Amino acid sequence: MARIQQFAMVIIPEPDVQEAVAFYQKLGLELKFQVEGKWAEFDLQGVKLGLCPSNNPPVEGHTGIVLAVDDVREMYTSMKDSITFCNEPVEAVHGIMVSVKDPGGNILDLYQPTPEKVKEYMEGAEQAGGCCKGESSEQDSDSCCKS
Repeated sequence: MARIQQFAMVIIPEPDVQEAVAFYQKLGLELKFQVEGKWAEFDLQGVKLGLCPSNNPPVEGHTGIVLAVDDVREMYTSMKDSITFCNEPVEAVHGIMVSVKDPGGNILDLYQPTPEKVKEYMEGAEQAGGCCKGESSEQDSDSCCKS
């Protein structure tokens, strides 16, 4: 039986492909292939990001697309005057995030993982007798996990 082998591509509809290409290049993506005004393709370590023309108005909302960045705060500081950020960087246990809007109105997230903070959090929860030791139990709302 045939099976899905890997995640291969994300396609983002854009009213102006050329403007979107410039935006994604500004974010540091390398253009791999383009048919002027009809298609543009970037490669992110084996996953393709395709830009295709669309006349449909964008639906304001997150795309669910998350791009890993080595330093979210530095990118925000250096680009806040040249691209549209939806918020300032936000830090959570698992990472630092900020949302950006591309020229077509698509919202995506830039994400800097912080595995050292996750490790510290998990160790602290274990020491406090929390549920992060791997057992599956229902805990109160302040707990680190639920099942």
